[in-house]
Amino acid sequence: MSNDSSLMDLLFPAARQRTLAVLLLQPQSTFHLRELARLTDSHAGTLAREVDKLARTGLLLRSEQGNQVRYNANTSHPLFDDLAALFRKTQGVVPAVREALAPLDAQIRLALVFGSVARGTPSPSSDVDLLVLGSVDFMTLAQAVFPLHATIGREVNTVLYTPEEFAERARSGDAFARDILAKPKLLVKGGADELAELAGDRAAAGPPA
Repeated sequence: MSNDSSLMDLLFPAARQRTLAVLLLQPQSTFHLRELARLTDSHAGTLAREVDKLARTGLLLRSEQGNQVRYNANTSHPLFDDLAALFRKTQGVVPAVREALAPLDAQIRLALVFGSVARGTPSPSSDVDLLVLGSVDFMTLAQAVFPLHATIGREVNTVLYTPEEFAERARSGDAFARDILAKPKLLVKGGADELAELAGDRAAAGPPA
């Protein structure tokens, strides 16, 4: 079990983790109780009590549409951004991508998710933008990430450079490299310090999302 998983288990009961993962990672969507029960593999009665508790904290919004009660994440809640970032790292695409890349670990120095998913602003049709720095060849990498579409329900758009290629782009002021360094990202392998080191410490690696 990873340290992230252990922390989540300590902070949140399993049923609450599953419920928050669905709602916080899809803030643009509303769900009725039966949908949430199916998506979280939960008993409807237990789930009803759980979402009512969360709604009373203000983290979830409750609305009525016809004879249905629907719930969605309250993006205006002061803790929404922090909690959503936590769940993106532990329950969202990062663990799935990390697992997919595990067989190629020796050939990958650094991997991260960038773009709308890392910013927490994906639309239902958004791809997962993945940057990999390593010696792996593109076809091998593409085969490794292809099953992720079924796992996470999104296409994965992969960008591959060797560490040396990315370092040269960063040193030359390449716009893509600057964006990677400056904007939110979800680190799959490696850290922000290593990314900054690759860039020659000329630009801050920027805070992880």
